[in-house]
Amino acid sequence: MKAMLMQILDSLAYCDPKAPRIESGRMAVIDIGSSSVRLVIYDDVQGYPFLILNQKIWAAFAENKGEGEFNLEQTKIDRVMAALEWFVWTARQTQCSHMVVFATSAVREAQNGKDFVQQAERKIGGRIHILSGEAEAHLATTGAMASIPDAKGVVIDLGGGSLELSDTSQKHFTSLPLGVLSLKALSGDNPVKAKEILVKEIQKIDWLKDLPGNSIVAIGSGMRSIARLHMAAFDYPLEITHDYNLPPETGIEFCQKLINGEDMGVRVQNISKAYKDVLPYRAAALCALLELENIDNVRFATFGIREGVLFSQMASCPVSRDPLKAFALELAHRQGRGASYGRKLASWCAHLFPESNKRYLEVAALFAETGWREQALYRATSQFNHVLGGAYVGANHKMRMKLATTAYFCHDSELTESIRAQASHFLCDDQIAECKAVGSLFQLAQILDPGALGTLDQFKLVRNNEGRLTIEGPEAFMHMASEEVNKKLETAEAAIKAATKEK
Repeated sequence: MKAMLMQILDSLAYCDPKAPRIESGRMAVIDIGSSSVRLVIYDDVQGYPFLILNQKIWAAFAENKGEGEFNLEQTKIDRVMAALEWFVWTARQTQCSHMVVFATSAVREAQNGKDFVQQAERKIGGRIHILSGEAEAHLATTGAMASIPDAKGVVIDLGGGSLELSDTSQKHFTSLPLGVLSLKALSGDNPVKAKEILVKEIQKIDWLKDLPGNSIVAIGSGMRSIARLHMAAFDYPLEITHDYNLPPETGIEFCQKLINGEDMGVRVQNISKAYKDVLPYRAAALCALLELENIDNVRFATFGIREGVLFSQMASCPVSRDPLKAFALELAHRQGRGASYGRKLASWCAHLFPESNKRYLEVAALFAETGWREQALYRATSQFNHVLGGAYVGANHKMRMKLATTAYFCHDSELTESIRAQASHFLCDDQIAECKAVGSLFQLAQILDPGALGTLDQFKLVRNNEGRLTIEGPEAFMHMASEEVNKKLETAEAAIKAATKEK
């Protein structure tokens, strides 16, 4: 094998605190799981870790893992070896500067697991980390909590060979050898019996009775497939599973149908046959946990163990401080007028919205000019869709819709019938009016500071003696009664009155 352009990291930072952290560069993470082998590649980790590739090969390492000793089958080892060779080649071709390769419960527990790792390390020319159950739980929770920072309760990561549970404060963790493939083997291919096994084992975990909160945070694409099916079955207006949540009664009823093999009457794209075959066992695990007395809901998270591995390697992690703001800052830098303009825009009009969430106002301002290169007639709808469907975390569906509606009003003063129907599902009339008020002022700023060259500092939004909203600016501006400026100002003032109930 030719000398690689990237560094396969010898030390996983979580396991070795002295390991050097990554400052910048594109990073690949290869996850040798019990069900599949996955390659994810993140763009420059210095800012928001944009995912540029997510590739999976089904391997089913833990397919015959029941009670007692087991070995990785040679045919599956051969398949994983081929996947590793391909994934390493792909990482090199995409100019990754760093790569982490790790294996989880199936490799950890197999009698020939260490032999497999030694063989695989020779194949790729670098280190493969065998994660302990504690490391799995810690890293999965790190990823989950970065994507839903306000969650409090228990994080669950159900793989092919094990079920990892950790409280969100990371004081307690438990690793059960009860992944979907091992459950299938242990139950004799009976999802109802699998749930009974899970309930019995979960009842033994004392710390689950004293959680720091009342939410289950479910990670992994398998768990999110349950969310996708529920959304489709009930015509949910978004197709974004991140931070979709279900109360226990609803979740238990739906999971019970999946356990019993009932036809949901819906078809969802991109759920593979392999995932469908083990879906009843995922439902069994979720159902068993939702039946705990102190649980209020389940929230599905996009980030998980691979993101936890990524964040553990980074020298600085803006995502862990505020993932939504980190995404908006990076997007403003890449596609907008720059992060400094977004911050300035939020500050310029913040005094008019004392009741507004400061975080919402700043993120909306950062999103405001990210579509300036698009054709003007399509810009409002396009920006609404881009913000609504953006691949970011740290925002629930209500906040996502509020940001998208504000982005629309940055470019148009009236919602289309279709977009109003979508917005009204999540926002009340007062909240839509707030979006219009903020978006209208951002529109006004586009006129006062075209190209974001710094002229916005020369204008102030003030109330005159009659309480009307006016603009103070340079002498040349004050001598010119601009119809466009006045129209935008009137629109903004009317929206502010509607949002704040001014008379």
